[in-house]
Amino acid sequence: MPTRSSVPLLGGQTSFLLFITFFTFGMAAILVKVPPEMGGALVVGIIVFISTFMSAEAGLYLLIVSMLLSPEFGAGGLGDGNDTTSSRGVTLRAEDILLVLLGFAWLARTAVNKDLGLIRPTPLNAPIGSYVAICLLATLAGFIAGHVRGITGFFYVLKYIEYFIVYFLICNNIHSHRQIEKFLVVMLVTAFIVCLTAIAQIPSGARVSAPFEGERGEPNTLGGYLILVGSVTACLALHLKNKKLTRYLWSLLGLMIIPFFATLSRGSYLALPFVYGTVAYFRPGKRVQMVAVLVLISAVGVIFMPKSVVERITYTFNQGYTQQEKKKIGNVELDTSTSERLTSYQEALTDGLKSPLWGYGVTGYGFLDAQYPRIWVETGLLGLFFFFSLLYNVAKQSLKLFKETEIPLYRGLSMGLICGVVGLIVHGLGANTFTIVRVMEPFWLISGLVVSAYKLEMADRASAELERADAEHSELEEADTEVDAVETKNKLV
Repeated sequence: MPTRSSVPLLGGQTSFLLFITFFTFGMAAILVKVPPEMGGALVVGIIVFISTFMSAEAGLYLLIVSMLLSPEFGAGGLGDGNDTTSSRGVTLRAEDILLVLLGFAWLARTAVNKDLGLIRPTPLNAPIGSYVAICLLATLAGFIAGHVRGITGFFYVLKYIEYFIVYFLICNNIHSHRQIEKFLVVMLVTAFIVCLTAIAQIPSGARVSAPFEGERGEPNTLGGYLILVGSVTACLALHLKNKKLTRYLWSLLGLMIIPFFATLSRGSYLALPFVYGTVAYFRPGKRVQMVAVLVLISAVGVIFMPKSVVERITYTFNQGYTQQEKKKIGNVELDTSTSERLTSYQEALTDGLKSPLWGYGVTGYGFLDAQYPRIWVETGLLGLFFFFSLLYNVAKQSLKLFKETEIPLYRGLSMGLICGVVGLIVHGLGANTFTIVRVMEPFWLISGLVVSAYKLEMADRASAELERADAEHSELEEADTEVDAVETKNKLV
């Protein structure tokens, strides 16, 4: 007779088999009527779904690789064509589809095995939920007020939620220290491939960008990605004890420097010294040496820096004559691009005062190429509060792991995320850094690894404490037994 606990599992397996049967018949009927190339894509999707259902870890490896190495499928604006959002298309990539498949596979696994749970409790669940809620609230309010037209705004909010799905998938599927090591290896190997493809673009004379960026690449995106992954790489190299691995990491970091400067991304250049300063802050015994190294690198860089990089930096202050209006800071005249960005800052700050609490809604104001005025004008003070609260909690969890662990891998990973957060905050002054899919997916991957590492560390400590308590209890029992034996012997005597 089956036990009470086995009945739900048996029922879940039966339901899943019935689902697969009907799904197979349905797909067979569809494949007969679709073009061959679409049929091939559907078959690949089914294979990925079944594979990730059987092994979620395999699907996550594929997801990490696809974050930077997947093609995009551009989708036009979803507005009515006469509004500020109509020009803001929603871009779909292969990893978007993969995330959907991973999500459905995870739902199927939780239906079969109810012990897995849909979303594990983590310290970032509440901050993430609060930020998503205010984005939805602001967009709904903007839609009612007529600022958000069509459904583009809601699709953009869905894209934000997609980044967080990466975080939850990582947290839900990590059960061992070995998994964290393997995920990091896949991430760094992907970064190596990205750097090679970017370096191959340098002879063309154009600014380099990440693979599969379409006809018009986004050098700023690659710069932000390299700031984040480069921070983790450098901090791992500083903490790991294995000299062979350390040499590989320093070599990878040296390789990253080449495409980083070839992006000609001034926002990324600006973030670099802040990352370096954060690394120096966490190494108090090495600060003097690090300052000396910085001075040396700066001096050598001025001499040997490529001409294109020097011109890109100095262009900010010596663009030359143009009929377009330029901004001035004191007596320093800025180039037209920086001037336009500052003008958009001023306009957004002023217009945001008309709806200061929750803004105009996501995509309800128009395009702004800067993170913080965009958050302000789209989601208001509430959005800014919950956004920075979320970043604060990410940094807080990283700092807790860094302070409480003795594992070199975890110290390097947590310190790298803190440095990456600092760099991305600075990068966001001139780009929509925290809405860029190719920066945010790796960011939430690393955040998930840090939170999971902390939970594993605490679980190991609790287990060690329990073993210690058991050992002490056994010693006390042995001592009591010896005392009883002595007392019995004395009575007999």
